[in-house]
Amino acid sequence: MYQWAVFFHVLIAMFWIGGMLFTVAVLVPATRRRLASQKGLLFTELGTRFSRLSWVLFPLLLLTGVLALLGRGYQLPHLLEAGFWLSGYGMLIGKKIVLFAFVLIVSGIHDFWLGPAAARLMDDAPDHPRTKRLRSASKWAGRINLLLGLVIVFLAVSLVR
Repeated sequence: MYQWAVFFHVLIAMFWIGGMLFTVAVLVPATRRRLASQKGLLFTELGTRFSRLSWVLFPLLLLTGVLALLGRGYQLPHLLEAGFWLSGYGMLIGKKIVLFAFVLIVSGIHDFWLGPAAARLMDDAPDHPRTKRLRSASKWAGRINLLLGLVIVFLAVSLVR
């Protein structure tokens, strides 16, 4: 069970982090020149699809994380004891959970408010100050989420190394 839980946990995390890296390294630069005229439509379509899938994957990350702990020999009552969370291993997991909670908050703000609002305005009023503010805020939310995700991956590596 442990290996399968870790396999799916890592696979899901790879997809999520990889999607954000693809956006930063490929999608955004591609829309600066050749696809600039359809930037709003493109971000709306691709962003909506990635967002929907991410929100399905987030609970699966939690589930596979718990299953990995159980597969590693921890029992649910043990996970409810303060001693576990005060251990070095428990503190790393606690940090991952806290950062993941921030990811959920930032993702919610980005996916349900900033991103859709910015995408709607990009094609209709690309030079309007509100469009620029929303685009900037949406970019920063995405950057923060990517950074949080990378820190979570670092902590995950620290758990096994």
